[in-house]
Amino acid sequence: MPRERMTSRERLLTALNHQEPDRVPIDLGGNQTGIHRLAYEALVKHLGWEEPIEIMDAVQQLARPSEAVLERFHVDTRYIAAKPAESWKGGIVRTERDGRWWYDLIDEWGVRWSMPEDGGLYMDITDYPLAEATIKDLQDYPFPKGDDPSRFVGLREEALRIRRDTPYAVVSGISGVVYETCWYLRGLERW
Repeated sequence: MPRERMTSRERLLTALNHQEPDRVPIDLGGNQTGIHRLAYEALVKHLGWEEPIEIMDAVQQLARPSEAVLERFHVDTRYIAAKPAESWKGGIVRTERDGRWWYDLIDEWGVRWSMPEDGGLYMDITDYPLAEATIKDLQDYPFPKGDDPSRFVGLREEALRIRRDTPYAVVSGISGVVYETCWYLRGLERW
């Protein structure tokens, strides 16, 4: 790679200002710019490295790239995100249905995502909790609280640490928009 004349943060800000940076900024490791766990396993193996693979998004099966991988590929960004509320006690559960084993995750909204143990690259929705809901059901539904402070514990400090101690640009992403969340709850055919 040619000698870089800008810091990662300068590079990204330059590009966002519609000016030409010293090279195209590289973003890897967020929800929108993630790498699937199988691709990441293959990449790490190709590099001749051994490292544990941490899943950052169970539904998409996205791996969280290590700092070594981010540095190796001159990634200009470091991804941070809010967490689920502390009150959410979800996790992946292995269950048997119809003679087949599944990995199930019920998210904060009550949506069940599933992936078969014997195949599948990511999780699909297998239960839409409000598919048959009435107005009364909607009024009584335990919707998650987006403003729960436990979601943001340490987030500001992490962003400030990255800004203060590194040359990288802090990025985050969206975790589904209103449209997606609505059909996750109801199903596309009812939305």
